[in-house]
Amino acid sequence: MKQLVFSTVLVLSLGLAACGEEKQDSEIVGAYSREITSEEKEYIQLVMNDDFDTLITKTEEKANEVQQDYNNLALAYEKFNGIDEDLPSVFTTATQLKYVYVVERLEEIKYIPDEIKEKVNELKIVAKDKEEEWSEKIEENKAISKAEYEKSVAESNLKSKINERTMYPKAVYIGMTKEEVLAEGWGRPIDINKTTTTYGVSEQWIYYDYKYLYFEDGILTTIQE
Repeated sequence: MKQLVFSTVLVLSLGLAACGEEKQDSEIVGAYSREITSEEKEYIQLVMNDDFDTLITKTEEKANEVQQDYNNLALAYEKFNGIDEDLPSVFTTATQLKYVYVVERLEEIKYIPDEIKEKVNELKIVAKDKEEEWSEKIEENKAISKAEYEKSVAESNLKSKINERTMYPKAVYIGMTKEEVLAEGWGRPIDINKTTTTYGVSEQWIYYDYKYLYFEDGILTTIQE
């Protein structure tokens, strides 16, 4: 019995110790920092001076963590500053991907010193907002393209129907609209006489074999065969 109690206490102690170690590790990661070397101080100054071309050159080898961080930071700024938002809509996706690139480069950075933290965080916020904005524009463009395509298909189908009715007319009746006559009745006329008065618009549609249709304000009122 004594051995069982001891074993239970031992297991609980080990569990608490493990939890404590996990918490400590978490705190260490959350409070990650590094000693600022003279090399990093030079990079910090280049960031503060917005001299990203020089920073890219100095860190392009990415020989250590510091160089990797500042190379990512410099590339992010270079890409962000070079984005042209006034390009035609066909470049919407390309623009959105540039903002994605900026965000990805910034998220690769392991440590940001206090001297430039506000500056970098501001870029990250703006880049994320822009990425979302241009993602929405992509969806808007897709919707517009879909609507234009559907309109084009509908117009093409209507044209085909009108051509078919022109070649093979069907019966018309009083009260039909001009659109219905074109697509479902006699099809396209060979000529149209139009008269506009203060009372409305009158139209005479002329067909082969001395056939005529008369419309008042777009509605078929008389059929002459």
